[in-house]
Amino acid sequence: NENQKNRRFEVSSSLLLRNNDDPFLNRIVTCDEKWILYDNRRRSAQWLDADEAPQHFPKPKLHQKKIMVTVWWSAVGLIHHSFLNPGETITAEKYCQQIDEMHQRLQQKQPALVNRKGPILLHDNARPHVSMITRQKLYELGYETLDHPP
Repeated sequence: NENQKNRRFEVSSSLLLRNNDDPFLNRIVTCDEKWILYDNRRRSAQWLDADEAPQHFPKPKLHQKKIMVTVWWSAVGLIHHSFLNPGETITAEKYCQQIDEMHQRLQQKQPALVNRKGPILLHDNARPHVSMITRQKLYELGYETLDHPP
């Protein structure tokens, strides 16, 4: 879509100009969520005689379990990660809780970033990320947010 291309160009250009005047890239904190599929079946070891055939085990279920991990990082490295309960999805309330946890870790790992100019959060436009309670939480903690182009 031509409008989306133009919007991405505008956002990128403004960020480049801003970085020339006031380098800010090392202040960016970002996050992403990822579903992880897993199968926790126990495989039992077998002691076999040389002429004995091993027992066969049924194949795993077609639908594996899945769990969501959220990872937060900056230019310095990993800040925080957390797992949701199996099958649970992210909500605005849960996202705000994760922001609090990440912020505590960031204060420990990069206190100068939190106490001086302040972190800048880059996240996508998913509903929990742009909800009113999320924006309020970020305001309370003193986070600036970057526009995320479409």
